[in-house]
Parts: sequence; C-alpha cells; structure tokens
Amino acid sequence: MNYMVAQPGFLWLLLLTPLPFLVSALRQAPFPSLDGVPRDTASSLVSFIIKAAAALAIFAGVFALARPYRLAENVKLLATGAHVVILMDRSLSMDFTLGDDEVQGNQESKTDTATRLLMDFVNRSPHDQFGVVAFSSAPVFVLPISGHRDAVKAAITALRRPGIEGTNVGLGMQLALAMIGHDPEATSPVVLLVSDGEYGGAGFFQLELQDALRKTFQKEHAHLYWLFLRPHKGNEDVFSPPPKGAEDSPHTKPERHMDLFFKTLGVTYRVFWADSPHAIQDAVAEIDRLETRPVTYYEEIPRQDVTPFFYGLAAFASLLLVLAKFAETGFRRPSAFVREASAT
Repeated sequence: MNYMVAQPGFLWLLLLTPLPFLVSALRQAPFPSLDGVPRDTASSLVSFIIKAAAALAIFAGVFALARPYRLAENVKLLATGAHVVILMDRSLSMDFTLGDDEVQGNQESKTDTATRLLMDFVNRSPHDQFGVVAFSSAPVFVLPISGHRDAVKAAITALRRPGIEGTNVGLGMQLALAMIGHDPEATSPVVLLVSDGEYGGAGFFQLELQDALRKTFQKEHAHLYWLFLRPHKGNEDVFSPPPKGAEDSPHTKPERHMDLFFKTLGVTYRVFWADSPHAIQDAVAEIDRLETRPVTYYEEIPRQDVTPFFYGLAAFASLLLVLAKFAETGFRRPSAFVREASAT
C-alpha cells in the first residue's frame, strides 16, 4: 500500500457517501408531482449522475479532510555510468606533496589533492555509484557501493586522516573486488586505484594472491584504472625496463611490475601518471568519459501530499451539482409572482 492519511479520524464521515442514493434533498410538498409520469431512460440517467456527483463530492471532501499522501519510495532507473570502488592508498608517502616534499604552509598533500578532485568527480557523475576502500599495510572497509552522495563525500573526506606505515595494494584490491562481488546491482564495476606506488617495493603481492585477483577481475568483469601520483624525475620512467645490467624485479621496479601484472588481468586497464593537480583532473575526467556502461540506480521519490487532488475532485463534483441546479431553474431570476408570494 503506497498511500496513507495523516488525519484518519475524519474517515468515519465516509459513511455519509451513499446518502444521495438513499434520501432526497428536495422538500416534500402537497402538490402534484412527476411521480405519475412514466419513467424514461434519459431522466433516470440524469438523476443517477446527479446523485453520483453528490456522493463523489462527499467522498472526495472527506478524503481531503483526512489529508492523504503517497509514501516515499525508491524507484529503480537505468542510466549510463559505472559502479566505482575508490581504492585509496593511505600510506605515509601520500601525506607528502605531489613533488614528494613535506607539506609546508598552504600546500596540499597528494591525499588532499586527490580527495578534492574525487569530490568533483562525484559531483559530475550523477548516476555513478561509489564505494570506498583504503589501504596501507592492511585494507580498511570505508563505504559500500552507494548512490547516496552525502555518504560518499563523507567517506572521501575521512580519507584525509594521517597516513599509516606500509603499502599493500594486493590486499586492498582484494577487498575492493569483494565489495563488488557482494553487490548484485554492481553490473558495471570499476576499481579506481589512487596510489603513488610502492616505495621500496615492500608488500608487493604474492603469486597466489595475483592468481586470485586475476580470476576475480575476470569473474566480475571489473575495469581497472590506476591514478598514479608521482612526480616525473628527469627522464625516469618507473614503468620502463631498467638500464641494461640493472636488476629488474618487483623489489627494484615495483610500479613497473605492478603495471605488467595489471596488463595480464584480461580486463580493461589504464594507468594515468598524474604529477600535478591539473593532470589529476584530466585523468579523472578521462575515466569519467570512458565509463558509459549501463547502470541501474535508485532514485528516492519523497512523500507527496495528494490532498489538493481530492479538494479539486470535490470542487468538480460540486460544480456539476450547481450546473444541474441552474439547468433545472433555467438560469432565470425569480418571477414577480414568486417575489410577491414570498413578500406575503
């Protein structure tokens, strides 16, 4: 039942609704009447319409007094967008500036810049759903996938707390995929990794975990985007092979091997190297442009007062009764005989 009334005490007046069919409102007089005239179909129909209009006026008027309203509800809708799980690196290095310096004065840390631009991303994507996971040495469940914008923004704001020692991308990614797997509505999932990589190569995920991640990515058909927050230092490219003779391993080139692993997932994957707020903004806009898959979402329809409708219905029925009365009297003024009779 989607409708309720705010003042149910008036509903007992609905017992008056059948009165027009049970009693006559005309004054009884000892004069010849039309009862002796044979009934005809047209007259019977007009009589029924007038009585029905009177009953409708009573019914609608009583309901208007009871102040009916439609309950709030969530409506399932279809649009384009994605179910984005923001996987945020909260290691200590994220508390430094994009130039890898300590924050001074009004400077922003990588976390501050990323969260500020993620807020814009949320505001520009009205149909996207967002979940939030943080990680350092262990993953932290922050917010399940939700379309509630205030909750999403609060979760992103919470990411600005001071970082913790350690970086374990693998466990964080595992929790993000579990969040997607537990949400049956997440039909267009995306994992958005926001990280400055693995300084020193510590915590790089193991082969067993890599196999599990690969299978889960393919099972969930999740896309992966990596927003890589690291300054360019000269001609250094952390994703390119090292110089000839140098060691090329997950410990010496962790970002390169993470990138190589992500390319083996068998799903859509892109890395965006962002070394400035403007570059982050462009990367986020590009991710938003890429994700135009169909998504279902729920829109909350607030409680709606339908009292005016019943007042209007009562007014309409009353107007029919007035017109019927005018039709009976022929829209004429009282005759002189009637005025004189009334005066005497």
